[in-house]
Amino acid sequence: MNARASLYAVAYRAVDLAARWLSPLMPERAHIGLRTCKALHDLRDAPSGPYFARAVLAARWRSALLLRYVLQLSRAELRAFLADRVTYEGAVFAQYAFNSSRPVILAAPHFGAAPVGFVAAVQRMAGHRVLNLFYDTTRPAPRLEALFARGGVDATTLLSGFPGVLAAMRALSRNEYLVMMPDAFDDITYTLAVPFFGRMLRVAPGTAFLALRTGAWVVPVFAVPTRTLGLHVTFGRPLDSHRFGGMDDAQSIFMLNRALFASFEREIRRAPEHWHNWERFPRVSTCVEPPGRLEDDAPLRLLRDRCDASPHLLQDVPELELLVK
Repeated sequence: MNARASLYAVAYRAVDLAARWLSPLMPERAHIGLRTCKALHDLRDAPSGPYFARAVLAARWRSALLLRYVLQLSRAELRAFLADRVTYEGAVFAQYAFNSSRPVILAAPHFGAAPVGFVAAVQRMAGHRVLNLFYDTTRPAPRLEALFARGGVDATTLLSGFPGVLAAMRALSRNEYLVMMPDAFDDITYTLAVPFFGRMLRVAPGTAFLALRTGAWVVPVFAVPTRTLGLHVTFGRPLDSHRFGGMDDAQSIFMLNRALFASFEREIRRAPEHWHNWERFPRVSTCVEPPGRLEDDAPLRLLRDRCDASPHLLQDVPELELLVK
């Protein structure tokens, strides 16, 4: 290990201790953990407390250190880092999607060290395809482009907005890879709501729309910095867009997005401190009131009313007559 790597390794190991000692001394405006806990204070199904505040702070520092470190590596050093210091989970399930002849969308929340995770995921894939980055190009991301270039990834940056959608569909029709982060959006008007941590979260429909239009696999990807100078990449179980066909477009998009964000929630619950959107979560989601106590015959009365309003139900399912008559 060279001197630069040794210094980063020491700083990396010291992150938890630094967060523990500095957390009580930091003002709220500089403490992402305190701001996160304040935002989540009134939410019944969200993490909180002093420990979580320190964990958020440490996770953000560790991700920033990791990204800064890999950006200083040469192409050969970065490939050695990916080979020696990255571990994988769930790759055996994702490999089926990667080995298929269909396009693949790599979908990740703003979680941990996502940019480094994308490079690692591409390195893990069998075969070689062009990788397309779908993000708002009005906000320059030279560091992201440099990271992919040094990682040996043949990456193409797509425009945002409608031109980007058309370019993404053409790329997927060529069986290329597409990188998207579905928990980000620019205009809430063009979002839909899906269940997430006991609330209805506004999300962008683009990932599901593109997958359904092109028959792409959707592979969730999560990248978490390890305690030592390294990364752990988890592949969620691939979602087959063909399974969500046969419904009207709006319902198919909702169902695929719901399945994707259920995968996101399962992984975020394992290490919630790594999700970057906690602070804005209450502003882009609405509460779901728990159901009240039902009377014993309330379900039957509801079923009877539905059958009265839609007589064809009894024709389609004759057994219902035994329940409602």
